[in-house]
Amino acid sequence: MTAVSRVVVVPLVGPFHTRFPRYNAFDVRDAIRAAGTPALALAPVAPGALQDPAWQATDEIALPLAVVPWARRAGVALYEVGCPIGGAGAPGAAGAPEAAEDARRFEEVLGRAESGQEHLRKVRAAQAPVEELLATPLGHARVRDELVPAVAAYQRTRAELFGEGPGTGWLAARAKVMAERVLALPHERVALLAAVDELPALEDALAGRVTLERLEATPEPSQEARDRALLDHAMQGAAEEPGSLLEALRRLGTPEATYLEANVLLEHDHPAEALEALERAMRSDFQEPYYLPGFVLARLGQVYDMAGRRDDALRAYRGVLALGYAPPEAVDVARSGLTQPFGAAAGLSAEAGPAAGG
Repeated sequence: MTAVSRVVVVPLVGPFHTRFPRYNAFDVRDAIRAAGTPALALAPVAPGALQDPAWQATDEIALPLAVVPWARRAGVALYEVGCPIGGAGAPGAAGAPEAAEDARRFEEVLGRAESGQEHLRKVRAAQAPVEELLATPLGHARVRDELVPAVAAYQRTRAELFGEGPGTGWLAARAKVMAERVLALPHERVALLAAVDELPALEDALAGRVTLERLEATPEPSQEARDRALLDHAMQGAAEEPGSLLEALRRLGTPEATYLEANVLLEHDHPAEALEALERAMRSDFQEPYYLPGFVLARLGQVYDMAGRRDDALRAYRGVLALGYAPPEAVDVARSGLTQPFGAAAGLSAEAGPAAGG
């Protein structure tokens, strides 16, 4: 049986892929494609997760947006190697919400004692360089050479002060399980995709057992990556030059670009034009990306409500709930909209999209 001897390390930055124009979801896909591995090991999802469409609600949006669809089309093997907090092998996300809640409770208890408060101050000081880096639009090289080491330094400080346990999300123990799953794969060379906050522990668990390769970015972004950077920019909202952004989205002309065009128009108080754009999106094949059908229908329901077209709004909201998959935010909007017409109540923000959750 073939044993894994080489692992290409792929750092993921969750929703920050939408804020890093030169390391967006398609930049990740392009770099993995260039690396040429026959298999991908996915640390953000646990075994069995890919069988349920709900896995697409992962914060690691590069996976459902670009990497997994490409791998399936290209015949690249996919393996879920994530380790949930509650136990090995359960379907679903790899336990980040549970780990975060455990850490929050741990810090709350620790902060009640003066010595614990000092530990928390040291940990937060170690976290500051990570936060500073995340506030900067990083490319792949800086993610690899600056962000990952900063995360590793923060985690070393946290482990020294908190020990292995709830304060660290049992990170070392989970990394050991995930590393064993990677090593058991029937391929000589695989790419390991992991969030930057799990990657240092995973590298430690694999060190000395396999050769770790650094992922190299492609010299120039592909056209898809360039288009994704434009779409990600539109998702952020509050465009400095909305006219130029609208023109660029209209030139792109994809269903997602049309949906984002509607959001920009709404943001600048043009609901009639936004409705026209959304209805245009509805007449297109708007099944991709994975989050778009839910967001289009939820937004359409809201705009119909704004126009006083309650029956049309109800049909749109019901359409969200009838989908095989819709982002949780879109489902929340639909359920709220079925209860009462959209108005001053909070709903999808104008920049709704994967960066806003989903």
